[in-house]
Amino acid sequence: MILKKLTPNHPDIPALKKLYEEAFPVNERPLSIDNILAFMDQMPCDLLGVYPDETPDEFSAFFFGVRGEASVYGVYFATRPDLRSTGIGGKAFKAILEYYNDMPFWFSYESPFEKSDNAEQRERRRRFYLKNGFYETGWFTKLNGTEFIIASSKKEFDKEAFEKFMGAMFASTTGAALPELYRRD
Repeated sequence: MILKKLTPNHPDIPALKKLYEEAFPVNERPLSIDNILAFMDQMPCDLLGVYPDETPDEFSAFFFGVRGEASVYGVYFATRPDLRSTGIGGKAFKAILEYYNDMPFWFSYESPFEKSDNAEQRERRRRFYLKNGFYETGWFTKLNGTEFIIASSKKEFDKEAFEKFMGAMFASTTGAALPELYRRD
């Protein structure tokens, strides 16, 4: 897989915007792609386009993540609908993890444990991350009324480091404090 850093004037930005709006429900899109592109000058983050080795000009997926000093938080990852369930997402995700050189990597995804209209999609996402090297930490948070599972690329979860990283990210992007982490009993 080929990863390319995308900039505001990259020719694949319209395809990325379309995929972003198709792949994520409105409650998971508090920022537009234009806002995300603007953040790229203000904080250490990466907007990566994913391209297959065989067709290096074919935009297939994207990843948006925020880097800390020694960790990464994956905000968005999506594969084109016509390429889902073909194995390209797993290959892309492996390339993304390698890109970050084994840094602790966190992701959050919608909890399939609460009632929702997209329960099947939530469970597919959960299986994808678990199959591709992530571990559920046992911690949850709520954003915009939706429960999210916190997952980590490391078996051992450093909650303090996560909260510090996320607190700084939330403060710099929204001016808000990190929503509280909790465990389900």
